[in-house]
Amino acid sequence: MVRKFLALLAAFVLLCTGGSLAAPVWPEDTVGQTVLKEYVSQVNIFLIEQGEVGINSLFEAYSGFETFGITEFPDAETPEKVEITAKLFQESINSIEVRVSELSRFPRIAAAFIQALSPDTITREQALQTPTDRMRQAAGAPENSFEDQPEILNGEVPYIYYAYYPNQYHDGINWIQMTVIFPLEGYWNGNGFSTGDQNSQTPDDWSGQDPDYEGSNIDDDYSHYEFFVTPTPEPDSAAAENDFR
Repeated sequence: MVRKFLALLAAFVLLCTGGSLAAPVWPEDTVGQTVLKEYVSQVNIFLIEQGEVGINSLFEAYSGFETFGITEFPDAETPEKVEITAKLFQESINSIEVRVSELSRFPRIAAAFIQALSPDTITREQALQTPTDRMRQAAGAPENSFEDQPEILNGEVPYIYYAYYPNQYHDGINWIQMTVIFPLEGYWNGNGFSTGDQNSQTPDDWSGQDPDYEGSNIDDDYSHYEFFVTPTPEPDSAAAENDFR
């Protein structure tokens, strides 16, 4: 009864705070898009309950994916400090990626997405636990990245993993993110979810390395990979013959 009252109260707040939270026009051309709209509505209820602004900007919307976020002013054209990407199947949600550039906000925002997976079985305390742990990990070593080993296939329970990318775009902004791989339709009863194994770096892992060289750890058994925007062809490949750099 208390939870139902809080949900109704949060929904009322959503309707009454038009100055800070608009209601984006969510497409419903596919069942997957309709499911996403309903899920986001539930996420917004939990965001408001925890003192956050609800999702108020929709940037892109296609049958296969949608991008949206929380912005200072509603209906913004570009993401700001909270960026969310949903990948969709025709009739369900495939995955949700939540990226936040303010560490202190991350547990509340991530927990809202987790609790919305099954509001009747996942408590706020359960939803907050791991996001808070990962926020503290990032805050304790802000220059060191970490990334869970992901499980990209949909299974019988939600699969949740985390990553932290300091200064990812060389603009001084650190991003912490959570990815939720949704369960296969009809398999999950709302109880339990899985969190990925960490492949994290600690301050000691980086000792002895050149501080100007980012993204490498010589002791990680080559499990860390770097991605560069411009590919470099192998010297003996056909592509190398057209390399005019």
